[in-house]
Amino acid sequence: MLNWIKFTGLFVILLELPDFAHCDGNQIRGHRIYRVQVPKGYFEPIVQILLKGETEDRFEILHISRKLNDFVDVMVNPSSIKSFKKLIQEHNIHTKVIDCNVERSIRRFTAKNKHAAERKRFKRSANKLISHDFYMQFHEMEAVLKTADLLYGYTSLEEIGRTAENRSLWLLKISQDPTLPIIWIDAGIHAREWISSATAFYLIDKLLSKDGNHLLKKYQFYIAPNVNPDGYVYSYNRDRFWRKNRSRNDQEKCPGTDLNRNFPYKWGLHGAEHDECTESYRGKSAADQLETQSLVKKLTSIANQTKLFLTFHAYGQMILMPYGYKIGVRPINFKELKRVALKLIFRLWINHNAIYSTGAPTDLLYPASGGSFDFTCGTLKIPYSFAIELPDTGTYGFLLPPSFIVQIGEQMWDVLQVFVEEMK
Repeated sequence: MLNWIKFTGLFVILLELPDFAHCDGNQIRGHRIYRVQVPKGYFEPIVQILLKGETEDRFEILHISRKLNDFVDVMVNPSSIKSFKKLIQEHNIHTKVIDCNVERSIRRFTAKNKHAAERKRFKRSANKLISHDFYMQFHEMEAVLKTADLLYGYTSLEEIGRTAENRSLWLLKISQDPTLPIIWIDAGIHAREWISSATAFYLIDKLLSKDGNHLLKKYQFYIAPNVNPDGYVYSYNRDRFWRKNRSRNDQEKCPGTDLNRNFPYKWGLHGAEHDECTESYRGKSAADQLETQSLVKKLTSIANQTKLFLTFHAYGQMILMPYGYKIGVRPINFKELKRVALKLIFRLWINHNAIYSTGAPTDLLYPASGGSFDFTCGTLKIPYSFAIELPDTGTYGFLLPPSFIVQIGEQMWDVLQVFVEEMK
């Protein structure tokens, strides 16, 4: 049920919502997260060993980092802790426990978010569309987008598709001149990366305030703040560490496809798994997922007018450039992309004391074929295609407290300024 009130001269939607959803503790009871320090020269074989364990449902790779500090963050289920330790000892690999009780960490995270939501959910100031003190549920995201569409004469909300569970894929267009080039921003393609969607909403809020006026004179902004709503809802209600979407697979116990391995450019190569039970399952064929199809169709229709494709992920604090599908392969304009990336890193360091690294996924993370920015760069020829891995570097990981939303939003607002200043 929707209620309307007038507040500070603008209309705001108040929603009668159920209590804050909570993760099912039984999903992760007894789990631990280990950081595996990978010796130089052994990265690929060690990762393959860990992937085998993931396929067998013994543990789950959460994050991979290489070049700076080679490590892999792995969540191990309680029945596999002994075998995991044995595996590590056999290969003489150093590990440390970075979370000895994942269930407790999730409950603490959930409690903080619930407390912030109860205090701030329906409050807003005169110049902000929404409070940024908590991670919204998906239906709250929809309400914010619909409110923005109603309140501002230069916004347009488009449903670009539907998901397997019949949720809407929303694209908010913020434009004062339809002839201007487009900056595309999307987030939430991996369900557990909540900070990505929260950051996209922060940028929407800034663009719709007086702070965004100078940017809207130069660009249109197309923002899809949650492109995997089914996965997000499941992550919110059932399994906080869920990554994929929620489409059905042949193996009923292993639903979902990694949407960022499903795009139709160099699909099915390195870093995209064929096993349905892995976190990086690529799908049966390129763009066989409804979400991917909708994104491909929309992006293709606006490609000639789009200057920048920007997709938010977490975690790691990285500015990533194409290509991800193969080591050593670079787009023709890689030198220009790197020039801009270095400008971004410098601004983040100077203004926010935030240290980001830059490179291709194959340099800093791992090969990953079928990714969205490989598609926008390689197929659509969008001149500036970037992925940003948001904070942090592993202290909280995917359980980044909501108190960081504004801080990270401000970082990415500065990033937008640099893009607008530097793009040719």
